[in-house]
Formats: sequence, C-alpha cells, structure tokens
Amino acid sequence: GNGRARSGIIVLPCGAGKTLTGVTAAQTIKKSVVCLCTNAVSVLQWKYQFQLWTSIPDDRICVFTSDRKDTIHKDACVLVTTYTMVSYSGKRSDKSQEIMDVIKGREWGLLLMDEVHVVPAKMFRRVIGSVKAHCRLGLTATLVREDDLISDLNFLIGPKLYEANWMDLTAQGYLANVQCVEIWCPMTGPFMKEYLMATNARLKQLLYVMNPSKLRAVEYLVRYHEQRGDKIIVFSDLVYSLKLYAEMLKKPLIYGETPERERQAILGTFRATEIVRTICISKVGDTSIDLPEAN
Repeated sequence: GNGRARSGIIVLPCGAGKTLTGVTAAQTIKKSVVCLCTNAVSVLQWKYQFQLWTSIPDDRICVFTSDRKDTIHKDACVLVTTYTMVSYSGKRSDKSQEIMDVIKGREWGLLLMDEVHVVPAKMFRRVIGSVKAHCRLGLTATLVREDDLISDLNFLIGPKLYEANWMDLTAQGYLANVQCVEIWCPMTGPFMKEYLMATNARLKQLLYVMNPSKLRAVEYLVRYHEQRGDKIIVFSDLVYSLKLYAEMLKKPLIYGETPERERQAILGTFRATEIVRTICISKVGDTSIDLPEAN
C-alpha cells in the first residue's frame, strides 16, 4: 500500500498464474532477481515466461543448472536456478563455484521462490542463508508440508500476503472445471489369491497396482480419448508400474531418471504436435510442469 515491497507468501491454485504473478512482482520491483525453482524443467519455463512478459534483454536472463551455466550479467539481471544448485554444500566445478561466489557476494532486490511448500527444511535454510535479498516472495499452490514445518516459512520468508480460493476462480472462469471419476477394477483371480496370502506390504502394493484389470481399463481409456483427439497424462506414484504401463502402452515416459534433454523433447512434442497424445509421468510432474494442453 505504501509503495514498499513486502516479503511473504502468495498462495494460488494450480493454473491460476503463479509464474505470471512472480514475473510481475520482479518487473514491478525493477531490481536484480534470483528465481528459485524445484527442477531444471521449471527453470526453462520461468526463463521463457520472463522472455514472454517482460522487455528484459535475453542476455540479462541467466540460467544456472547442472547442464547450463550462463555468465551472470554485471548489471541488473534475472538469475533462474534450482534450490539444489544454490544449497549444494559439496565440491563444485570451477564455473559453478564462480557463479555461486557472485550469487553470495551480491545484494539482490528480490528472491523469488517457486513451490516453497515442497523444499526440505534444511535445504531451505541454506538457500536463505546464501542469497542476500531485500525482499523474499514465496509462491505455492498449498500451505501444506509433508514435514509439518510450514510455520518455518513464516519467519524464513514472511506472512501469507494473499490466498485465492480455487472455487471462486473456477466460478469466474479462470480455472477449468475438474471432473473426478473413480473406476473400480476388480482383481483377477490369481492376483486376488496372492494378495490375500501376502504378508509383505510392498508385495501387496505391487499386486494391486499391477492388477491386469486396471491395465486393461487404462488401455481402453487411452485409446478412447486419443480417438477423440484428447491429450492424456497417465500418472503413477510408483515408478516400477509406470515403466511397465509405458512399455505396454508404447508411450513416452518421464520420471526422476529421465535425462533433461529427453524430458524437454517429450514435453515439447506433447505440447506442440499430434505425434504424442499420451505421456506417462511420475511425481516429478506433481510440481512446476506446465501442461495446459492435457485435458
């Protein structure tokens, strides 16, 4: 209200425009920015959004990841990197160390933090200690953490500045209506027999996840929706089953070990062409990956 930048957290549902909000905040402050993301895919998405919505020259939007290390501009610039790159405490390459020395030795105008709820507490503290910034802005879709340390964010970043209600945004037409349908797939006889006899929790999980009836249902749904011209994401928390599903359905797979270049190629083909209509994705797609094409 008084024209001063305030540190804190903005909570917006998925698809409500967190990235654009962050870019607008950076553009309003007009100072050097460090933008922290959860992975290298979202680093490139943020770089693209800065190019799309601002008039900052391309050479002033720098990327710092394991695969790419741009030289940080001496004047005001935007640096997009990951939490892991900044918080890493082991031995670095000469180029990485040189960039980290610049990051630590500089006064930044804004520290922009994407998906603040997913960053482990210790890593978060190291990041906050490494980057000296006048203003800290955290962006998230939910103020729920798996380690119950959400209160840490309040004093490490600042209070909640704004929260949007997803139902209001849906009613106003800003978010798509989501229809959730649960399909029960009875276990086949042999699988059910093994499941009832199993005492190992891991084995039981594998049996219900790999239930052949479920695979047939997924196969049918993918074929049906592809014929309608839809774009489909097949999601699984369990990588073992996801690999088998991708192999049986003959669809591209993205999970933790998928190389960065391959991820970008798959996502690019999925977004821009009709060649790939279905992708199989693990929980690496839970955060920070924009796929509005999937319906």
